[in-house]
Amino acid sequence: MPIVIGAAYKDGDGGELRVKILPIGPTVRFAYQFAFGQLGTIIGLIWAPMVVIAVLRFLPHGIGGADVSPGQNPGAAGAEALRNLIFGLASLLLYAAVNVSVVRQALGLRKGGAVFHFALGRPEFRVFGASLLVGLILVAVTAASVIVIVTAAVAVPGIAGQVAAGAATLAALCAMLFVLVRLTFLYVPVIVAEEKVGLARAWCLTGCNFWRAGTVMFLVTLPPFAVVVTAMAVLMGRDFATLVPLMGKLPLDALSLRLDAILDRHAAEMIGINLIAAPFSLGLTLGAAAAGYRELAGKSSA
Repeated sequence: MPIVIGAAYKDGDGGELRVKILPIGPTVRFAYQFAFGQLGTIIGLIWAPMVVIAVLRFLPHGIGGADVSPGQNPGAAGAEALRNLIFGLASLLLYAAVNVSVVRQALGLRKGGAVFHFALGRPEFRVFGASLLVGLILVAVTAASVIVIVTAAVAVPGIAGQVAAGAATLAALCAMLFVLVRLTFLYVPVIVAEEKVGLARAWCLTGCNFWRAGTVMFLVTLPPFAVVVTAMAVLMGRDFATLVPLMGKLPLDALSLRLDAILDRHAAEMIGINLIAAPFSLGLTLGAAAAGYRELAGKSSA
């Protein structure tokens, strides 16, 4: 029997393993139908954790010291870094709770509407742990990529070294994109449906489907991303325009401080925009993941 790396099934004749292909159109269509058809339910499932996440994101700006310089005050900078780490981990756990509830709805494991939902159990902690593991894997891939790029630049002198470093950078970006798509597209529905931290399972299910999975992810993330970016551009465009004449005249540190000041001044509005967009973006991305998992894992549609 041939060995196939990827999503495979046995046919009805000779028992041969064949690779399953992710259908782009039906997957994207289900994502949009789920996101807009069950928008009220999605809002009911996520609003409580998302409000807490928004508060955690705003607290560093609200209590001051969000951009403490280590050179100016090492003690305060260390305390700020520890606080941001705690807030970040808490937000990641809350995002895990949101992902589990929405994916359960998309998979049909949960029925009916929702006005309020907040749960922290084994599924949520599994997704939280898997998210940390995915982050560590991406950090490792990034570190290895940096080593390869620096080695290529140092080992080959002159222009050839620059060309080698550019080629290594392009290869590293491609490798990071490949790992990101293969790991993240299905890991939440795998954990929810199969009740285990199945990163290897999620990786195998997307075998031979990288381009299709990447296309689906692009098609469901682009609209909400474009809306959020447009809203932020309208909100901060005038402030950013004042920095354009200063480029090349101010030192990079001074320019960075002015940019940080603009972002800090509009922090509440940016958090609010992301909060409003969350039901749409989560419904689209997690709806697509649920549909892709059902197709590639051979699960019946709910």
